[in-house]
Amino acid sequence: MIIGFRTTVEGVLLTCLKLRQLPDAQLMFAEDLEELQRKIDFAGLETDLELVGFESAASTTELIARVFGKHWNRHVKFSRRKEPDPIHFIDLVLRHADCDPSELVRTLSLSEDVPSLFSGKMQLQKRCYRCMREVNLSYQRLCMFARPAFVRGILTVDIKPEHRIEDMFCRWLARKNPDLPVAVVHGDKAWIGNGHFVGLDRFIVVTSLFMGNLEAMNVSDEVEELWDVYYDSQMIDSRRNKKHAKKFQPKAASSVSGMSMKDRYKVERGISPCKLGDFFEI
Repeated sequence: MIIGFRTTVEGVLLTCLKLRQLPDAQLMFAEDLEELQRKIDFAGLETDLELVGFESAASTTELIARVFGKHWNRHVKFSRRKEPDPIHFIDLVLRHADCDPSELVRTLSLSEDVPSLFSGKMQLQKRCYRCMREVNLSYQRLCMFARPAFVRGILTVDIKPEHRIEDMFCRWLARKNPDLPVAVVHGDKAWIGNGHFVGLDRFIVVTSLFMGNLEAMNVSDEVEELWDVYYDSQMIDSRRNKKHAKKFQPKAASSVSGMSMKDRYKVERGISPCKLGDFFEI
């Protein structure tokens, strides 16, 4: 017996319940039915297949109650470690670049309650917990160090995240700027928040080419130049504290945007000696 499930929070929870009924079943995951069929054809499997999570629209709250008991939220409210609730935990783990959804399903099926999910007694639990922490850390770094710039009235930022968190960051940026359209660009895709300001859906994913068609005037270079002028003119070399600066601008976070890379370079190498008077003509 093979359980083919969809890599969503609902699909993982439904598969966990099914695996408890069929503990000897093999697991196979995919984002959609076409991908699952390709995997089956490639493996040449000829056995019973049960699909989970591709058509049903189950409530995640009800599924969590079935997996961990109806009082599962009590453990979250009174937890001293302030861990994320199981729904958020599963979502973060699935976003990890190296996530194995089958391992996540087995971890949930072997966890009797919510505290056991974070206990780390088993190797599977440790791996899932590590994935959750790494994704959360990557998201926090983006929120701290990515610097959007205005592109024709759209607050735009080009990022290179380690994990699949572009939509999370876009929603956060949209909440922080409710009166502006925002765009998060990664590769050939762009996530647009508050899109109703530019005649689109409130949250939508488009191609970078479509974003290029919306751009008539790019002022990001001018903004960066103004920031460089301000930074360089106000810099006092005698007050430099490289250790303190590196603590708040870690090297691991310098790649999230172009401006943060410039800041990190200045932290490590310093700037050319200049004074505010150098910017005025005599």
